[in-house]
Amino acid sequence: MVYCLCTEGAHWRRTLHRVYTSEPGSTMNKALGRQLKKYRIFYLMFLPVAVYFIIFSYYPFLRGLIMSFQENRLLGNRPFVGLANYKFVLKDSNFLSAVTNSLIIGIWDMVLYFFFSLGFALILNELVQRTVKQTIQTIAYIPYLFSWAVIGGIWVLIFDLQGLVNQFLSIIFGTEPIFFLANPAFARPLIIAMGIWRSMGYFALLFTVAIMNIEGQLYEAARIDGASRLMQIRKIILPSLIPTMKTIIVLLSIGVLTHFDEIYVMVNPANRRLISTLLLFVYETGILNFQTGTASAGATLVMAGTLLITGLMRKFIGYDKE
Repeated sequence: MVYCLCTEGAHWRRTLHRVYTSEPGSTMNKALGRQLKKYRIFYLMFLPVAVYFIIFSYYPFLRGLIMSFQENRLLGNRPFVGLANYKFVLKDSNFLSAVTNSLIIGIWDMVLYFFFSLGFALILNELVQRTVKQTIQTIAYIPYLFSWAVIGGIWVLIFDLQGLVNQFLSIIFGTEPIFFLANPAFARPLIIAMGIWRSMGYFALLFTVAIMNIEGQLYEAARIDGASRLMQIRKIILPSLIPTMKTIIVLLSIGVLTHFDEIYVMVNPANRRLISTLLLFVYETGILNFQTGTASAGATLVMAGTLLITGLMRKFIGYDKE
């Protein structure tokens, strides 16, 4: 606080003026206090959510990160071993094979999920009958509500030796039954197709919502100018979907290395070599073989790889740009 004496005028000669030089910390604390008081009900509502994530997400993550630098022990003290677990994982042929499988399945999933969902949403948008449109959309969305265990059971019924596909092929072409689930040639395509069948309706719904938010005046102006429906899709709908496309691409990139449920349900000795992914490696190493340090190192590498892929994808598509 600084005081200055004014010398102009008799009335002001002995008047002191305060010139405040507020301290940054004090101002920030007051502003923070006002914000907490004003929105206290919302912070109280958020508190259980924050506690949940701290207990079940951030604390296990920190514990796993620490365990990745410790020896594989379930009980007792775990001495630190530095980067030994990471070196072991990076030299493990099973881990390297899991990296390859995860990238192949994850990238194919990301590309096909995106284009199938976008195409399905555009087709739905062309349907005139609202009832038919909503019925098809609901039917396509229903598989997303099923767990992967249910999806796997349905897939077995379809592609088993006595399944629907083999029965169809036998009736139409007279071919011998094909054991799709144990044939390595069909291992990855079946996993990818299963994911598309389950998730296409969900991502198509996101595209459909974005299409519904496009202003009708744009369509009307295009029709006045004589634009065909295909031209309207190219010049109006697709450009308007770019923000939604970016969001979906980022969401899909997060899942490139994190396939587990569908793999766990469908894996067998015949197809393990081609569909065993990183999270399945972590599960089998940590839960089945009790190598907690090695499994934690693998999980940390999966997280680092996911952050890297997502960051590169965000930069490539210009996600943070208008």
